[in-house]
Amino acid sequence: MNELRQRYLQLNDYELLSIVFFDHSEYTEEALNIAKVVLAEKGLDKPSEELLQKVKEYRETPADEFDDFGKGLPKQKEIRDAIKKKDYLFIGKWLFWLVVAQALYSQFNQVGEINIGSLALEIIFNIALFGIIPVIFFFVYSMRLSKEQRKEKKLSLFMPKYVLFMYVISLLIFFVLVILPRLKFIPD
Repeated sequence: MNELRQRYLQLNDYELLSIVFFDHSEYTEEALNIAKVVLAEKGLDKPSEELLQKVKEYRETPADEFDDFGKGLPKQKEIRDAIKKKDYLFIGKWLFWLVVAQALYSQFNQVGEINIGSLALEIIFNIALFGIIPVIFFFVYSMRLSKEQRKEKKLSLFMPKYVLFMYVISLLIFFVLVILPRLKFIPD
């Protein structure tokens, strides 16, 4: 109960109001009571119609508003909502950055010195090998869109331009450094 209260205290006002006034069917009676207590502590137990309208707008904000990596990590509810809405563009972008983050983590987790070259190669190889996962999400998402909608969302070959650029460059470098040398030494 205390853990749930702490979790509710970390939510912003819109999320908390959304739980109590809009998503109440998804929560247990105990969870709703705790959320109501937290709202009362914040002085929001009787929100105005204007505030509830803002909460509705907040809930309807498309998940791709949380587009750029540098704008902050999405909260668990935003990720859950993106999955429910099948917003594969949002999911694909975060999976892509997760691939890059995994490369950084694996490089920094190694014992010994880290040099820029090995770090760059680790990122490039991770994108080349595991980048196919977010690319599939982009492809599935883009197939649902018309050509105009793809252009409006600035998608090139079914994915964001920066992902396309990084993925293609990584594949080319991977091919040149790993595949091509192995092809030359295949015995006849």
